Amino acid sequence: MKTSKNYRNVKGKACILCLLLVTGHVWANSVRIFTLSADEWARPRSGAVIPQLSAIRSAVSYWGKGGDRIMIIRYPGEDSGELWAAEMRDWLISLGVPSDYILLLSGTQAADEIKLVVGNRDEMEQ
Repeated sequence: MKTSKNYRNVKGKACILCLLLVTGHVWANSVRIFTLSADEWARPRSGAVIPQLSAIRSAVSYWGKGGDRIMIIRYPGEDSGELWAAEMRDWLISLGVPSDYILLLSGTQAADEIKLVVGNRDEMEQ
């Protein structure tokens, strides 16, 4: 009898652990990365052009799907990268993303691209 009871407790705990792992895995997959190349950004920018850039359109759309999502702009570390990221932040704000939901982070490996990383705030701040 006691062995059967222990088995049920272990089985129950194992099921809970599996659910937590599966749920955690799904949660970890909520982060999306959208890449914008310097060539795409070099096009003349306007209120009509910016929302048509695939990476920006997709990142803003994914951000807007709800939850407590934030957007991190990963940019090349030099001065031109910082200017690029600041302008990108301004455009994102004009598209409806509040500035409190946008973080800038320097130091991408590629000097010719910027990455928009979108995910849940709790997950991204870990």
